[in-house]
Amino acid sequence: MINKLLVVGCFCGLFSFSLFAQENITLKKITSPIILDGIIDEPAWEQIDELPLVQYEPTFQGVMNEETRIKVAYDENFIYVAGKMFTKDPETIATNSLYRDRYSSDDVFAIIIDGFNDNQNATWFFTNPAGVLFDVALSNDADFSGGRNSFNSSFNTFWDAATTQTEDGWFAELRIPFSSIGIVEEDGVAEIGFITYRWISSINERHIFPAIPPNWNLGNAKPSQAYDVVLEGVESKNPVYITPYGLGGYSTVNSGLNSDSSSYVLDDDLQTELGFDLKYNVTNNLTLDVTVNTDFAQVEADDQQLNLSRFSLFFPEKRQFFQQRSGLFDYTFGGDRVFYSRRIGLDDDGNPVRILGGARLTGRVGGLDIGVLNMQTGDSGNLPSENFGVVRLRQQVFNERSYLGGIFTNRVGTDGSSNLVYGLDGDMNIFGENFFEFRTAKSVDSDFSDEVNSDFEETGALRLSLRNQSNTGFLYEAMYSSFGNSYNPELGFVRVGGVVQKFGRIGYGWLADEESVFQRNQVRLFYYGRFYNEDHELLSFDKSIQGRTASVDWNGRFKQYGSLNLQLSFGKETILEGDDFNLVGKILIPSDVYNDYRFNLNYEFTEAWKVGGGINGSFGNLYDGEIKELSLNPRFFVSTNLELGGSYRITHLEFPERAGRETTEFTTHLGQFRGQYAFNKKASVNMFVQYSNVSELIGANVRFRYNFSEGRDFWFVVNEQTYTNRDPLEVGLPRLPYLQNRSILIKYTHTFIF
Repeated sequence: MINKLLVVGCFCGLFSFSLFAQENITLKKITSPIILDGIIDEPAWEQIDELPLVQYEPTFQGVMNEETRIKVAYDENFIYVAGKMFTKDPETIATNSLYRDRYSSDDVFAIIIDGFNDNQNATWFFTNPAGVLFDVALSNDADFSGGRNSFNSSFNTFWDAATTQTEDGWFAELRIPFSSIGIVEEDGVAEIGFITYRWISSINERHIFPAIPPNWNLGNAKPSQAYDVVLEGVESKNPVYITPYGLGGYSTVNSGLNSDSSSYVLDDDLQTELGFDLKYNVTNNLTLDVTVNTDFAQVEADDQQLNLSRFSLFFPEKRQFFQQRSGLFDYTFGGDRVFYSRRIGLDDDGNPVRILGGARLTGRVGGLDIGVLNMQTGDSGNLPSENFGVVRLRQQVFNERSYLGGIFTNRVGTDGSSNLVYGLDGDMNIFGENFFEFRTAKSVDSDFSDEVNSDFEETGALRLSLRNQSNTGFLYEAMYSSFGNSYNPELGFVRVGGVVQKFGRIGYGWLADEESVFQRNQVRLFYYGRFYNEDHELLSFDKSIQGRTASVDWNGRFKQYGSLNLQLSFGKETILEGDDFNLVGKILIPSDVYNDYRFNLNYEFTEAWKVGGGINGSFGNLYDGEIKELSLNPRFFVSTNLELGGSYRITHLEFPERAGRETTEFTTHLGQFRGQYAFNKKASVNMFVQYSNVSELIGANVRFRYNFSEGRDFWFVVNEQTYTNRDPLEVGLPRLPYLQNRSILIKYTHTFIF
């Protein structure tokens, strides 16, 4: 029996004290083969003890209504997981999807593996009764506070699963290569952490090992709560994955008016591309990814968003190359970030820019996390050819949940422009679930003078926060951040600069008793303030506030019926002279100080129902007007093969008459339809259609995929956007064409493993 160490350290006058008393055991190595067929009958499994499971939800350590048996073993190359999911009624076994990575309220068998045993990062593997693969990359200990990007469902890696089903239940075997999770091995010995569970959709019940209490939003997949095991006789395997691709097709784009402005020009372009990606485990804990002539034709289109502010919208990264250890590059200031991978290969309007190639090195050496990225783009006409570089380092200090680190980013164009950012940060586990975090960054831009670039107050950013990341007991978070007026991370994302932000949250959460319809409840108070920097000191104190919001909410998670959230908020917003803007492009919001309130209700359906999704409604004030909003996002599993869903958001805005305001009332409609049909586990078609009366566009994204095997895919992709309002933009101009853009592409990728 080996106990984790008690470590005492201090930082900035705060004492760090953490006790980890979990046992560390040796996992049994198998010596005879396992045939991956979902039939758990090999002699090797007879050597392995079953894990002692407990009920995680709906009632922690309650009586389990079904029997579950799980075993975990390994050999020189793989981790194996076997699950026997017995059931009293086989008709209740839920399989709603045959589409990879599209979880649809199915029954689930899963394992979460912290390969580096750093209590921060893990890979989450799970399958349903049909043997469909789902994998997720977890980072930051699955902590979502402070804008952390901790859950990456776009991540994919190499592994296998097989399932069978009988009258007694369903049975699964997982086989996961060490090369897909990364391990730290010395002299054939490695230490990892794991969590494994079974989810029973029909009764909303989860059986788990180890006995993790449901004190966090994602406690069933929280790396710091994983069970530590020692693997002996492990051999480092460093395979090389080479994935060439070939692409062909054509595109049509509205490139604007012709020379005499009599008509619009539609440019046709034939496309043929060749390129490849390479993945190589330089060591068992360092992975090199190389890409040449990178292409993302198969990536799903971005979701359209409704902007009810004057600030930029944030769109998540969906491109596969940027998913590997993406949490390591996470360097955020709340919603703002120093590194935003969508700056590479996309212009400000989201249009693709050719990526000539690049490389990324990620992994862990001792207690040091390493992330290095360099990419080169071509000249797009709107943007010069540019080089993008990122270096991210994080050193574990004091205890296993604390680190000190830094980041460096650089964006250099062939036109002579350059922008670099460097910063230092740290996150300290003080005691229990209490953390202190600091983060700094400074930008240096070729457009600014040496005097401006050398002034940290002018070009720097700072964040300090203290938080408790549990969801039960006393809850709190306090955050202070500031951004200089000339802070400009061109490889990052800043929603609004030149401000000081203050955020506070206090609350209390508790687990309900066994008889209650609730699993847990929370009551919270929030405060958020955004203030102009000192160069606005001539303003009155009232107008130094750019934005301020105070709110109270209650959140209840039912044991069987989903979750309900009620929120009441009050706010103030200041629009300075010269900052007037048109809300949704139609309603003038002039400079003034505005007070508002908003009541919001949100209900999310339980995962146990065939109909998924949720309902959100709100009403209140917005600037000097009124807002009423209703949004629905249902998903319906028609059959194992067919899923239909989408969302519809209707927002009614009503404003008083005011000088310069031509429009006083407007209703926005933002609709999305998603349909996917899986012919089987290999062939599927996915349709995504969007409509917005604000952008006056209808967009369609249709993707057919045939997956021959892991790493071998054929794609047929159609993208199209059409105008819904073709009236001339100005008097004297011709009508817009029907089409804004269209592309039809085929792509084939084939992975070779050496």
